[in-house]
Amino acid sequence: MGLTSLAAGPALAQAVTGAVAGRADAGAQITVTNTATGQTRTVTVNADGSYRVAQLPVGDYNLQVSRDGQAVGSPISVAVSLGGTTAVNLGSSGNVTNLESIQVVGSQVVNRVDVFSTESATNITRAELARLPVDQNLSSVALLAPGVIASGATFGGLTFGGSSVAENVVYINGLDVTDPYRRQGFSTVPFAFFEEFQVKTGGYSAEFGRSTGGVINAVTRSGGNDFHFGAETTLEPSAWASSKKDHFHTDGTIDERDRTSRDKSPFYKANVWASGAIVKDKLFFFGMYERRDARPQDIDTTEAWKTKSANNFWGAKLDWHINDNHLLELLAFSDKADSTTGNYDYTWDTAKFGNKLGESTAGSGGDNGSLTYTGHFGDNFVAKAMYGVNKRSATSGSPWDADCSIVTRSGNYTAAFGPATEQEGCHPTNSSISSRFDKRKAMRLDFEWTPLDNHLLRFGLDQEIMDSRKLGGVSG
Repeated sequence: MGLTSLAAGPALAQAVTGAVAGRADAGAQITVTNTATGQTRTVTVNADGSYRVAQLPVGDYNLQVSRDGQAVGSPISVAVSLGGTTAVNLGSSGNVTNLESIQVVGSQVVNRVDVFSTESATNITRAELARLPVDQNLSSVALLAPGVIASGATFGGLTFGGSSVAENVVYINGLDVTDPYRRQGFSTVPFAFFEEFQVKTGGYSAEFGRSTGGVINAVTRSGGNDFHFGAETTLEPSAWASSKKDHFHTDGTIDERDRTSRDKSPFYKANVWASGAIVKDKLFFFGMYERRDARPQDIDTTEAWKTKSANNFWGAKLDWHINDNHLLELLAFSDKADSTTGNYDYTWDTAKFGNKLGESTAGSGGDNGSLTYTGHFGDNFVAKAMYGVNKRSATSGSPWDADCSIVTRSGNYTAAFGPATEQEGCHPTNSSISSRFDKRKAMRLDFEWTPLDNHLLRFGLDQEIMDSRKLGGVSG
């Protein structure tokens, strides 16, 4: 339960929406209209001159002031950001003001500093990222926020303000998608599927529980009345990447297991998407399909590994505006991924691949979905309910598991007899057989109530039920 007492309005916003608040003439009507869907919300300015329009989906809006049913001034373009409150103070003529003076604000009111919130948060939109040289993944976006660093290869993951990599939480459309088992990774969707990102590094409220580090809060794109479609491709050819260097021991001898000068990591992906209205002003869709193809090679002195990973992503979002006061949202996506690695003999001096010694397989990801209802009951009470399922998996094995045991070489043996000159044993990998399937069922209720002009009461309840099933064994 969170309780704030601020004359100007609230201090916090819900997970996957934003708000507009400020001051205007008492008794005036404030109407905000979503420019994409045409949905409207109207509130009456309180007796003390404050108003708030809560639980607005992120996007662009037009704000209009009315008195006695008559519009006052021209519509004002307002951008509603994720998890924030955009402050719009209005004068008697319906224009934007800054207290008692006129403020020139340009063509749109944009929330750069959220004066209603005590959070340390950074908001980044899809349009802004299109102008920034940022790698196309959620972790790279989080690194743009102050106080966030990559922990390096030893642990993996991100560190928020010095916390460990296992103390963070990631939400997509309000659904917790953090790895339930190790809490280092998270489910994700294609970069172009996201609409806006919010990175919280401190001061956030209890609704973002299960975290003592940071929060990555993201929402996906939605459709509008206009039909749109597009395609995008990303190319990362290995020929465009600089070569790595081989590794050496302190005595100057080559580390035959850690040669990297001939390693390659080409990656390609392409997606197609479409959005629009199934029923104008009522039912909207956004859908995407993406194909990913990665073929890395790891080449050492006597052995080489070639990996093939060709995976498909699909995702969809449906928004049903039952009326201006009630909204139902459905999100579904799958981030399943599988790869196969072949192990080969390799002759370094001639750069020739020999016979295939075996192969291993690995898998990850799963199907995910959430259903969210948002209801506005009068000007002063908002309710939100969500139910979602998050699935993840981690599997590894080899077609040779039943026939061959794993053979490993100790450091003492290598010191006494020298490094291996050929493969020892018939098993293609030194990885054990394992499979893990994780499932999270998440339910939450969020309420926002303004019982008096100067007070905001926010409360809620959430529950997560997590199940992990793991099987491990030794080949042979």
